[in-house]
Amino acid sequence: MKTETELKALDTWNDPVERSRVLHWDGRLDNRNDLLLLLADSLRDDTSNSAIALAGYERWGTNGFVHLIGDWSIVIRDQANGATVLASDFAGVRPLYYSVQIGNVFWSSRLQAVVDATGISELDEQYIGAFLLYGGCPKRTPYKGIYSVPAGHAVCVSSTGTKMSRFWNLPIGDEVRYRNQHRYEEHLRALFREAVSVRLQTEGPVLAELSGGLDSSSVVSMANHLMRRSAVPAKSLTSVSYVWRDSLDEPFIREMESFCGIKGVHISTHDAPLISERQVGDSQPEIHQPLRRSVGLLSRQLGSEVFLTGQNGDLMMGNWFDDSLQLSASLRRFRVGRACKEAVEWSKILRLPVYRLLWQATCAALPSALAPADVYAITDGSYVVKSTETSIQPALFNRLGLYEPGNFFSDAWVQAPPERRKYFRSLSTTLELRALQVPEPWQHMDYTHPFSHRPLVEFLMIVPVEVLCAPGKPRKLMRSALSDLWPARLRMRRSKGLFNFPWQEALCPVARVLASAKELHLVERGFVDRTSLMSRLQRLSTGLDCNESQLRQIILVEMWLRKRADGIENCRKLSE
Repeated sequence: MKTETELKALDTWNDPVERSRVLHWDGRLDNRNDLLLLLADSLRDDTSNSAIALAGYERWGTNGFVHLIGDWSIVIRDQANGATVLASDFAGVRPLYYSVQIGNVFWSSRLQAVVDATGISELDEQYIGAFLLYGGCPKRTPYKGIYSVPAGHAVCVSSTGTKMSRFWNLPIGDEVRYRNQHRYEEHLRALFREAVSVRLQTEGPVLAELSGGLDSSSVVSMANHLMRRSAVPAKSLTSVSYVWRDSLDEPFIREMESFCGIKGVHISTHDAPLISERQVGDSQPEIHQPLRRSVGLLSRQLGSEVFLTGQNGDLMMGNWFDDSLQLSASLRRFRVGRACKEAVEWSKILRLPVYRLLWQATCAALPSALAPADVYAITDGSYVVKSTETSIQPALFNRLGLYEPGNFFSDAWVQAPPERRKYFRSLSTTLELRALQVPEPWQHMDYTHPFSHRPLVEFLMIVPVEVLCAPGKPRKLMRSALSDLWPARLRMRRSKGLFNFPWQEALCPVARVLASAKELHLVERGFVDRTSLMSRLQRLSTGLDCNESQLRQIILVEMWLRKRADGIENCRKLSE
């Protein structure tokens, strides 16, 4: 549960406090008992989560944050070193923003609080450009000079400057191999149970997203299982589902509700669309605002402070149709016969020539000095733009370096074995974009994701890829370990419904508003070419190809800028 929400402090370098103290703690410690034993001699009489975190910092410095497992953010005033230290958990679930200005640091878990306190209104071009192309921008916010604490990092601000250090790293190079396949299943089952259990340490009602897919269904079923056996303090579970006309997911949603014997709330995307003209985020652009406001209202009505999701499950559980680069593992070990056998199996599923799969895997397995220049393009990167049609002005591409994702994102994933690069790249991008961060309308809740439980993530990222996914068997390990959590009908499900209809229904009215607008902020600011954008808006309205996923980002930012401009104009009129 969140304990702090508003602007926390205006900190100066000459704070007279005698010892270090926690200025802000927002979060949940999942390994609290272990830390109590480890830091018993340092805790004195205070055993709160914030005191535990401070004791860890005082003993190990910023590297000590790696011992804190859970969703959290923290601000510490380090009197001994004359510094203010801000840090965020490895997944960046709890937001934390800051701005440094001539001897002061402003910080808050709410972006708008920092904006109001600093008076900063100038937009950050790097953020806008990266958002239009990649859906976000690591470390930055829409406002120049206001930053987001990166996931898994600590930011130390002192009179000598601002330093950033990483305390958690991707487990690249690690691997766990068991002789018995059942050991993987047992380990996954135990960690998943733990991941859900630590998030149910509340006596209040719990909400859980239920989409009808395997990830959310697993979370709901495990939570229900733990509650029915009184293994957790939580007693009441309500599922929340988003439905629309002719949804392929709705039958599976109802099947899960019946299987678990729980009450489900269905929110229509017609009544609460994915995007609307005015509900596009307040301090920053955010999608799904109408839906999220509906869920926020429901949580207040029920008195729920915990909201579980199935996010990050696709990646963690190896939900890949094409994971044929697994062949490179055999090739690197010179097991050519095994690689050929695997290539035949993947060829049947993907309907691609065996020689092509072997060639791709061979290129990926080569040392970097020998590999073709585009070897890393072989993998399906999570932030690679699939279409060249973006409507972004070429001058902006050149000025902001948008052609090079490396200007914004870490390339640490390149060091991973070729068969694992796609996994590490996707996870790295998810964390850097803080895609798991609690949205603004839900900051009153513990919005949390069992599939981002760090011990579970670290285990699944070092399991051999062929254990997670096999030809024609995405989620191979998940299906063998967790299938008893699902009804028979769901066990047979191989794919999930897409949000195509809700997006089309929500975007078309907004697109018509923009198409008839005389002025567009993104055009006037030189971000987007008007002719290209108008053409794409027209094609969107008629259901033609327009690179819709990227066009959504343009529409979202444009509507957010319009809303922001209207707010500034209203404030000006009120002040006159």
